[in-house]
Amino acid sequence: MLPSSHVVASSIIGVFVWSHFKSIDYAIVSFIAGTFIDLDHVIDYYLNHSFTLKVRKIYYACLKMNLKKVYLVLHSYEIIIILWYLIYAMPLGNFWKAVAIGLTQHLIFDQITNPLNIYGYFMTYRIVKGFKKELLLQ
Repeated sequence: MLPSSHVVASSIIGVFVWSHFKSIDYAIVSFIAGTFIDLDHVIDYYLNHSFTLKVRKIYYACLKMNLKKVYLVLHSYEIIIILWYLIYAMPLGNFWKAVAIGLTQHLIFDQITNPLNIYGYFMTYRIVKGFKKELLLQ
């Protein structure tokens, strides 16, 4: 999913978060979590290519999957499952619920719109496959 689409989706989800929690702060937290999770693409770029501050170069390399390995350390169902478990087991407050909502909606939209196979958003699967791009794409 393109970053602009994540901004739109996170904005819409943010409205629902605001409506539910009656807090603009939690809406903003959900929006930030839902959009800035994509910063892990920058990590992927640097692990696959040399250092650069050229945002366009990073953006297009990640968009076109010009990567040998795909780590996506934040795009992980395991992280989300653990976070939701902790929210209810600890219990953690509404701040963490807003973070979890933002991360969850981002990953669901990515799963629907991106070419990673059905297991590609599981970190354990990526580890088993050696993070090799060609083994993760559909």
